Amino acid sequence: MRPGRVLACVRRLLLVVGVAFALLPVGSALADTTIGAVGGEFGPRLGPCPGNVVLADMTYVVPNGGGFITSFSFQVGFAGQQLDFLVLQPAGDNYTVEGHTGLVTLPNTPVATFPVGALPVQGGDILGMWFPDQQPVEPGVPPQGGLVACARAAGPGNGGILATDFGVADPNNGEMISFGNPDINDDLNESANLVTLSQDQCRSGGWRNFGQFKNHGDCISFVATGGKNPPSGP
Repeated sequence: MRPGRVLACVRRLLLVVGVAFALLPVGSALADTTIGAVGGEFGPRLGPCPGNVVLADMTYVVPNGGGFITSFSFQVGFAGQQLDFLVLQPAGDNYTVEGHTGLVTLPNTPVATFPVGALPVQGGDILGMWFPDQQPVEPGVPPQGGLVACARAAGPGNGGILATDFGVADPNNGEMISFGNPDINDDLNESANLVTLSQDQCRSGGWRNFGQFKNHGDCISFVATGGKNPPSGP
Protein backbone atom coordinates (compact mmCIF):
# COMPACT_ATOMS: atom_id res chain seq x y z
CA MET A 1 0.00 0.00 0.00
CA ARG A 2 1.33 3.40 -0.93
CA PRO A 3 2.41 5.72 1.94
CA GLY A 4 -0.25 8.26 0.93
CA ARG A 5 -3.04 5.70 1.18
CA VAL A 6 -1.73 4.43 4.54
CA LEU A 7 -1.75 7.97 5.93
CA ALA A 8 -5.30 8.49 4.67
CA CYS A 9 -6.45 5.27 6.37
CA VAL A 10 -4.84 6.31 9.64
CA ARG A 11 -6.58 9.69 9.48
CA ARG A 12 -9.96 8.05 8.88
CA LEU A 13 -9.37 5.65 11.80
CA LEU A 14 -8.48 8.50 14.14
CA LEU A 15 -11.59 10.37 13.02
CA VAL A 16 -13.81 7.37 13.80
CA VAL A 17 -12.21 6.90 17.24
CA GLY A 18 -12.63 10.61 17.99
CA VAL A 19 -16.31 10.51 17.08
CA ALA A 20 -16.83 7.43 19.25
CA PHE A 21 -15.32 9.16 22.28
CA ALA A 22 -17.36 12.28 21.61
CA LEU A 23 -20.56 10.21 21.75
CA LEU A 24 -19.77 8.82 25.22
CA PRO A 25 -21.87 10.44 27.99
CA VAL A 26 -20.09 13.02 30.10
CA GLY A 27 -19.05 11.59 33.48
CA SER A 28 -19.68 8.02 32.39
CA ALA A 29 -16.91 6.69 34.64
CA LEU A 30 -17.45 6.42 38.37
CA ALA A 31 -14.87 7.98 40.66
CA ASP A 32 -13.44 5.95 43.56
CA THR A 33 -12.02 7.49 46.73
CA THR A 34 -10.44 5.80 49.75
CA ILE A 35 -11.49 7.13 53.14
CA GLY A 36 -9.35 6.18 56.14
CA ALA A 37 -6.34 3.86 56.19
CA VAL A 38 -5.17 0.48 57.48
CA GLY A 39 -1.75 -0.77 58.52
CA GLY A 40 1.08 1.35 59.78
CA GLU A 41 2.36 1.51 63.33
CA PHE A 42 -0.13 0.17 65.86
CA GLY A 43 -1.24 2.63 68.50
CA PRO A 44 -0.51 1.42 72.06
CA ARG A 45 -3.30 3.25 73.83
CA LEU A 46 -6.53 1.41 73.16
CA GLY A 47 -5.46 -2.14 73.93
CA PRO A 48 -7.58 -4.92 72.40
CA CYS A 49 -10.58 -4.00 70.28
CA PRO A 50 -13.09 -3.37 73.07
CA GLY A 51 -16.35 -5.29 73.25
CA ASN A 52 -19.75 -3.57 73.26
CA VAL A 53 -18.11 -0.29 72.30
CA VAL A 54 -18.65 2.00 69.31
CA LEU A 55 -15.46 3.42 67.82
CA ALA A 56 -15.40 6.14 65.17
CA ASP A 57 -12.84 8.47 63.64
CA MET A 58 -13.72 12.13 63.16
CA THR A 59 -10.92 12.48 60.59
CA TYR A 60 -12.38 9.77 58.33
CA VAL A 61 -14.94 12.01 56.68
CA VAL A 62 -17.05 11.52 53.55
CA PRO A 63 -16.30 14.48 51.23
CA ASN A 64 -18.95 16.87 49.96
CA GLY A 65 -21.11 15.24 47.32
CA GLY A 66 -21.54 11.93 49.13
CA GLY A 67 -21.96 8.74 47.14
CA PHE A 68 -21.91 5.03 47.94
CA ILE A 69 -19.54 2.98 50.08
CA THR A 70 -18.97 -0.29 48.23
CA SER A 71 -16.46 -2.00 50.54
CA PHE A 72 -14.52 -1.54 53.76
CA SER A 73 -11.23 -2.90 55.07
CA PHE A 74 -9.96 -3.58 58.58
CA GLN A 75 -6.59 -4.53 60.05
CA VAL A 76 -7.12 -7.98 61.56
CA GLY A 77 -6.04 -8.44 65.17
CA PHE A 78 -7.96 -11.62 65.99
CA ALA A 79 -9.13 -14.08 63.37
CA GLY A 80 -12.73 -14.93 64.18
CA GLN A 81 -13.55 -11.63 65.85
CA GLN A 82 -16.74 -9.95 64.66
CA LEU A 83 -17.50 -6.31 63.96
CA ASP A 84 -20.19 -4.14 62.42
CA PHE A 85 -19.05 -1.36 60.08
CA LEU A 86 -20.89 1.93 60.80
CA VAL A 87 -21.53 5.22 59.02
CA LEU A 88 -22.26 8.02 61.48
CA GLN A 89 -23.83 11.39 60.71
CA PRO A 90 -23.10 14.49 62.85
CA ALA A 91 -26.12 15.67 64.83
CA GLY A 92 -25.03 18.61 66.96
CA ASP A 93 -22.61 17.28 69.56
CA ASN A 94 -23.69 13.71 68.87
CA TYR A 95 -23.78 11.31 65.92
CA THR A 96 -26.62 9.32 64.39
CA VAL A 97 -26.16 5.86 62.89
CA GLU A 98 -26.77 6.52 59.20
CA GLY A 99 -25.96 3.04 57.95
CA HIS A 100 -24.32 -0.22 58.95
CA THR A 101 -23.38 -3.51 57.33
CA GLY A 102 -24.33 -6.00 60.02
CA LEU A 103 -21.83 -8.31 61.70
CA VAL A 104 -18.94 -9.73 59.69
CA THR A 105 -16.31 -12.20 60.89
CA LEU A 106 -12.63 -11.43 60.45
CA PRO A 107 -10.66 -14.07 58.54
CA ASN A 108 -7.09 -15.14 59.22
CA THR A 109 -5.49 -12.53 56.96
CA PRO A 110 -3.48 -9.39 57.77
CA VAL A 111 -6.17 -7.15 56.26
CA ALA A 112 -9.79 -8.12 55.63
CA THR A 113 -11.89 -6.43 52.92
CA PHE A 114 -15.66 -6.85 52.80
CA PRO A 115 -17.96 -5.81 49.92
CA VAL A 116 -21.10 -4.03 51.15
CA GLY A 117 -23.07 -3.52 47.93
CA ALA A 118 -23.90 0.18 47.78
CA LEU A 119 -24.26 1.89 51.16
CA PRO A 120 -25.46 5.49 50.54
CA VAL A 121 -23.59 8.24 52.42
CA GLN A 122 -23.55 12.02 52.43
CA GLY A 123 -20.84 14.60 52.86
CA GLY A 124 -19.77 14.98 56.50
CA ASP A 125 -20.54 11.39 57.53
CA ILE A 126 -17.72 9.64 59.41
CA LEU A 127 -16.64 5.99 59.59
CA GLY A 128 -16.94 3.80 62.66
CA MET A 129 -17.45 0.27 63.94
CA TRP A 130 -19.02 -1.71 66.78
CA PHE A 131 -17.63 -4.87 68.37
CA PRO A 132 -19.65 -7.43 70.31
CA ASP A 133 -18.15 -8.53 73.61
CA GLN A 134 -15.90 -11.31 72.35
CA GLN A 135 -12.26 -11.81 71.44
CA PRO A 136 -12.05 -15.26 69.80
CA VAL A 137 -8.78 -16.54 68.38
CA GLU A 138 -8.48 -19.54 66.09
CA PRO A 139 -6.72 -22.43 67.85
CA GLY A 140 -2.99 -22.31 67.21
CA VAL A 141 -3.15 -18.94 65.41
CA PRO A 142 -1.46 -16.09 67.30
CA PRO A 143 -3.05 -12.65 67.12
CA GLN A 144 -1.77 -10.69 64.13
CA GLY A 145 -0.45 -7.27 65.01
CA GLY A 146 -0.66 -7.87 68.75
CA LEU A 147 -3.69 -6.71 70.70
CA VAL A 148 -4.09 -3.25 69.24
CA ALA A 149 -5.25 -3.70 65.66
CA CYS A 150 -8.19 -1.35 66.24
CA ALA A 151 -5.86 1.64 66.33
CA ARG A 152 -2.90 2.89 64.36
CA ALA A 153 -0.61 5.80 65.17
CA ALA A 154 -1.97 9.01 63.67
CA GLY A 155 -0.54 10.20 60.39
CA PRO A 156 1.14 13.58 59.76
CA GLY A 157 -1.92 15.34 61.19
CA ASN A 158 -3.72 14.59 64.42
CA GLY A 159 -5.93 11.55 64.64
CA GLY A 160 -9.45 11.59 65.97
CA ILE A 161 -10.70 8.32 67.46
CA LEU A 162 -14.02 8.59 69.28
CA ALA A 163 -15.17 5.86 71.67
CA THR A 164 -18.19 5.14 73.84
CA ASP A 165 -19.78 2.19 75.63
CA PHE A 166 -22.86 1.12 73.72
CA GLY A 167 -24.17 -2.16 75.10
CA VAL A 168 -24.75 -5.65 73.81
CA ALA A 169 -27.18 -4.72 71.00
CA ASP A 170 -25.92 -4.10 67.47
CA PRO A 171 -26.51 -0.41 66.61
CA ASN A 172 -29.50 0.26 64.35
CA ASN A 173 -30.02 3.04 61.84
CA GLY A 174 -31.29 6.21 63.49
CA GLU A 175 -29.80 5.54 66.93
CA MET A 176 -28.09 8.52 68.58
CA ILE A 177 -24.56 8.03 69.93
CA SER A 178 -22.64 10.36 72.25
CA PHE A 179 -18.85 10.25 72.47
CA GLY A 180 -16.24 11.59 74.85
CA ASN A 181 -13.19 13.61 73.85
CA PRO A 182 -11.31 12.32 70.79
CA ASP A 183 -7.97 10.54 71.04
CA ILE A 184 -5.86 12.72 68.76
CA ASN A 185 -2.83 10.40 68.88
CA ASP A 186 -4.41 7.47 67.06
CA ASP A 187 -6.57 6.65 64.04
CA LEU A 188 -8.86 3.71 63.42
CA ASN A 189 -7.31 0.88 61.46
CA GLU A 190 -10.08 0.83 58.87
CA SER A 191 -10.80 2.28 55.46
CA ALA A 192 -13.69 2.35 52.99
CA ASN A 193 -14.06 2.66 49.24
CA LEU A 194 -16.35 5.54 48.25
CA VAL A 195 -17.91 5.68 44.78
CA THR A 196 -19.19 9.07 43.66
CA LEU A 197 -21.50 9.73 40.73
CA SER A 198 -22.78 12.61 38.64
CA GLN A 199 -26.21 13.58 37.37
CA ASP A 200 -25.15 12.40 33.91
CA GLN A 201 -24.79 8.89 35.32
CA CYS A 202 -28.44 8.99 36.42
CA ARG A 203 -29.68 9.68 32.89
CA SER A 204 -30.57 7.30 30.06
CA GLY A 205 -31.49 4.57 32.54
CA GLY A 206 -28.12 4.81 34.31
CA TRP A 207 -29.88 5.10 37.68
CA ARG A 208 -30.76 1.41 37.38
CA ASN A 209 -27.07 0.45 37.55
CA PHE A 210 -26.86 1.33 41.25
CA GLY A 211 -29.75 -0.82 42.47
CA GLN A 212 -30.75 1.81 45.03
CA PHE A 213 -32.97 4.28 43.18
CA LYS A 214 -36.68 4.16 42.48
CA ASN A 215 -36.41 6.19 39.28
CA HIS A 216 -34.34 8.78 37.42
CA GLY A 217 -35.55 11.67 39.60
CA ASP A 218 -34.63 9.77 42.77
CA CYS A 219 -31.05 9.45 41.49
CA ILE A 220 -30.87 13.11 40.45
CA SER A 221 -32.11 14.21 43.88
CA PHE A 222 -29.47 12.09 45.62
CA VAL A 223 -26.65 13.62 43.56
CA ALA A 224 -27.97 17.20 43.71
CA THR A 225 -28.21 17.13 47.51
CA GLY A 226 -24.85 15.44 48.03
CA GLY A 227 -26.55 12.36 49.42
CA LYS A 228 -28.78 14.20 51.90
CA ASN A 229 -31.86 12.88 50.08
CA PRO A 230 -31.23 9.11 50.35
CA PRO A 231 -32.37 6.68 47.66
CA SER A 232 -36.01 5.58 47.92
CA GLY A 233 -35.17 2.04 46.90
CA PRO A 234 -35.66 0.11 43.63
